[in-house]
Amino acid sequence: MTYKKLVLIALICVVASTKIQNNQGVMDQYVNPGVQQQIDELTQSKIGHLVVDLAEVTMRVTGAVDSLTEGVKAFGRQIEERLNLENTQWEAIEGEHNAKVISLSSQANQAEFDINREKKVLNSELIPRLQELDDILLGLKAKQTDNNQSFKEAEAVINTQHDSFVLTTTEFTDALRNIDEALDLLTDLFKSGEVRAAFIEISDEQKHKVNKALRQVKSNTEKFGHQYSSFIQALTNLTEGFNFKDRQVLKEMCDFLNSLRLNIFDALTKAYKDEDSQKQQDELRRQQLTSEKTVFDQQYADFYQEREDKTVRISDVQTMISTRQADLKAYQDRLRTENNNYSANLKIHDDIVSSVQQELAVLAKALQVVQTPPFLDFLNARIAKA
Repeated sequence: MTYKKLVLIALICVVASTKIQNNQGVMDQYVNPGVQQQIDELTQSKIGHLVVDLAEVTMRVTGAVDSLTEGVKAFGRQIEERLNLENTQWEAIEGEHNAKVISLSSQANQAEFDINREKKVLNSELIPRLQELDDILLGLKAKQTDNNQSFKEAEAVINTQHDSFVLTTTEFTDALRNIDEALDLLTDLFKSGEVRAAFIEISDEQKHKVNKALRQVKSNTEKFGHQYSSFIQALTNLTEGFNFKDRQVLKEMCDFLNSLRLNIFDALTKAYKDEDSQKQQDELRRQQLTSEKTVFDQQYADFYQEREDKTVRISDVQTMISTRQADLKAYQDRLRTENNNYSANLKIHDDIVSSVQQELAVLAKALQVVQTPPFLDFLNARIAKA
C-alpha cells in the first residue's frame, strides 16, 4: 500500500515539477546554506532529486513528510532486495563459471598430458625402433644378397667340377678303350706264328694299326698330367723304335699297357668316388645355403611386418597428437572466451552493485535530510512563497 502511495506521489511530482523547479531559484536566497548544500548533493542524482521533489509534493498535500519517509524506506528495501537478487544470481553465474573453468582446464590439461605422452612414445620408442628396423632389414637384405650370390657361386663351382669330372672320366674311358684296342692288336700278334718262335711275322698293315693305337694311347695319357710322364716317355720310345717281330718285346709291351690300364682304371675309379664325395659335399652346401636363406627370409618377413606395424602405429600416434592438439586449442579458446565473458559480466555486475549501492546511499542520506527541521523549514518556506 505504501509503495502504491509512493507511485501516486511520484506522478503528482511529475505534473508539478516544472512549477517547483521554476520557483526554486527565487527561494534559494532564503535557504539555510547547510541545507542548500545537502539538497544540492541529493539533486545530483535522479533518485535524490525525486525524493526532494516528492518531499515538497507530500508536504503540500499532507502537510507532513511522514508518509514519504515510509515510502522511501519501502523503496529502499525493494532496492536492497534487487541487490540481494543480483548478488544471488551472480553467485550462480560465478559458480557456473568456476565449474566451466575447472572442467575446461581439466580437459586442456588432459589433452596436453595425452600429447606429451604420445610424443614421448613417438620420439623415444616408435621412431628409434623404426630406424633400428630399417638397419636390421638393410643388414638382412645384404645377407640375402650374399646368400644368393654364394648359392650361384656354389652352383657354378659344382657345374665346373662336374664338367671337369665328365671330361676326365671321358678321357680315362677313351684311354682305356684305346689301350684295350692296342692290347687286342698286340695279343693277336703275340699269338700268331709258332708259339715257341722268338720272332713272328707282321705285316705293314698290322704294324700301322699297332702304331696308330699306341699313338692314340700316348695322346690320351699326355692329358693326364705329370704323374704319367714315365708312361708317356715309355710310349714315346715304343712308338719310335719298337720291333714288333720280337715276341719278348711284345710281351713286355703288353705288360706295360696292362700296368698303364690298371693305373688309369684306378684313377677312373677314384674319380667316381671323388665325384660321389663331392656330390655329398655339394648337397650339404646346398642345404646349408638353403637353410640360411630360409632363416634370412623368415627374419626379413618378421622384421618387415614389425616395421609395417610400427609405421601404422606411428601414423595412428601422429593422428592422435594432431587430434589432441586440436582439442587442446579448442579447450583453450573456450576457456579464453569463458574468461572474457566472465570479465565482461563481472564488470556489468560490479556496475550494477555500485549503482544500487549508490542509490541506497542517496536514499539513506535523503531520509536523514528530509526529517531535519532545517529541511522542513526549507519546504514550508517554498510552499509559502509559491
